[in-house]
This record gives sequence, structure tokens and C-alpha cells, in this order.
Amino acid sequence: MIEPDYNDIPLYNNVFWSLISESCHILLIAPSGAGKTMLLSFLGAMVLKRKHKLYLIDGKQTSFGATFRSVGIQTATTPSEIINMLSYLVKEMEKRYAEVFNSENTGLNTNFSDFSLPAHVLIFDEVLSALDSGSKQENAEMVRLLKQLALKGRMAGFVIVLTAQRILATDLPKSITEQCQTRLLMGANVSEELYHVTLGGYKKDLATGYRGGVGTGYAVTPKTGLTYFEAPYMDFSKINFKELLEKLVHKNNE
Repeated sequence: MIEPDYNDIPLYNNVFWSLISESCHILLIAPSGAGKTMLLSFLGAMVLKRKHKLYLIDGKQTSFGATFRSVGIQTATTPSEIINMLSYLVKEMEKRYAEVFNSENTGLNTNFSDFSLPAHVLIFDEVLSALDSGSKQENAEMVRLLKQLALKGRMAGFVIVLTAQRILATDLPKSITEQCQTRLLMGANVSEELYHVTLGGYKKDLATGYRGGVGTGYAVTPKTGLTYFEAPYMDFSKINFKELLEKLVHKNNE
């Protein structure tokens, strides 16, 4: 079996996505039409290319989720499916801690890559919409499970990518959002409040003025601080993306 690739995934200039760092969890905010689907498609493909495991939650049942589901990627859409998927990931995380990290070979900086284990990456698209789709009890259970992954997942290789069109400080518990140390905000129609909640600063303080648009915006990571960001571009008119995914999934199953 080919060992997973743990090298950083380049996003833009000095902005990288590291699955083995403290900033592995991502919060992506992008209003409708801002290019979120293309960026998520890129992230998903890069996870597969590096021989890691990918899971999707697609509460709105979009073409994005359907495309990945059609090539065999586990995809949840209904509240019960979402809870089952989150429960499975939490159980696998706890199992990995019990079987791998409960040994004399682990130290303060040990993580899953030291044991040549693949990451389990969950892309939770439109998280707020999904959380509102079930009963009060179901929503509470989704949040409870998601919180466990956010708080405990990093060292064991359980990584979450949360996306939403808009977010308020009260929409998700801070115990979840504060674990997302890589934050991306894209789009032109971004309010001062949305900018502040996502990135922590204020649009009015940008020296060059706000430059967000389709596929462009700003990123915050522990290494870069606040920086202008352009999402990786894929020309779907020239790339058969489904065929590409099928090849990546096939290689991972060899």
C-alpha cells in the first residue's frame, strides 16, 4: 500500500492547507456565486490524490455532492445520514486513539502521520443549512458530534472543512469555530459583520480596499495572518472532473 502524502496542499501564494498542523480545520464562508463549489472540488480532489479518506455532507443535495457520490465517495444528505456519518467518524477517531496513541511511542507532538495513517477529511458543505434540517434533538446531536471532531480530531487525523454562505457569532458554538484556524472568505457581497465574524478584522482597515469577488477574497492562517486569497482555478469546460475523480478513487482502492 502506498503511504499517504502529508505535504502541504498549496492554495495561493503562501497560503497552504496542512492536514497535520494545528490549522488543519477550515472554515470557508462564501455567499452564493462566490466560487465555493470549485474550491471544494479542488480540496476534495487533493485529499484523494494524497491517498487520504474523504467524506461529504451535502444537506442541500447539490450537484457537487452528487458528483462525488457517483464515484463512490461516502456522502450524507438527510439528518439521519448526517448523524450516522458523524457518529462513524467519532467512533473511528476514538478507536484510533485507543489502538494507536495508547502506547509508549507517542509524545506531545505525535500525530497520525508518524504512524503512516491516512487522514479522514470531512467536507461539511452548508453546515448551517444542514443543522437546521432536522428536529431539535437531531440538530443537537449533529452539533455534539461535530464538536468532538473539532476538539479532538487533529492529532488523530480527523479533519473538518465547514462551509456556509453566511455566519453569525451565534450560529455555531465557539468550541467548533475556534478550532478552525484556517479561515477563508470569498465573494463581493460581504458585509462588515460577516467579514469581522469570519476573519476577525474589519473591511474598513484594509489598506488596499476590499478586493473580494468570484473565487477571490481573504484568508487567515496562523502562519500568514490576514492575506489576500485567490482560489485555485479549474476549467471544467476542459477537464472531465468526474473522470478525474474516478481515477483518483480507483488508485486509492488499489
